[in-house]
Amino acid sequence: MCAMRAQLPKSGVPSPTGADADEPVRELDRVRVLRSVIGDDDLTVPAGATGTVVGIYADGAAFEVEFTEPVDTLATVDAATVCLVERALR
Repeated sequence: MCAMRAQLPKSGVPSPTGADADEPVRELDRVRVLRSVIGDDDLTVPAGATGTVVGIYADGAAFEVEFTEPVDTLATVDAATVCLVERALR
């Protein structure tokens, strides 16, 4: 289950519920894709796959996500296509 669905609220960046409610998705956070996406090397990442955010574009409108299971690839993913699974430790 996702802690929150990444979407662009009034602040322009996704934010989770709970203690970090006002903070956007950050680098190294774990996210889940809500639908299949195509990786940078043309591999299909299936819906439900979990990856790590390694880059943030356009103030959170999209993310570069590294996936290792079930395929090993990087994918640029729209914010509306992911949900936060776990915060990175700071």
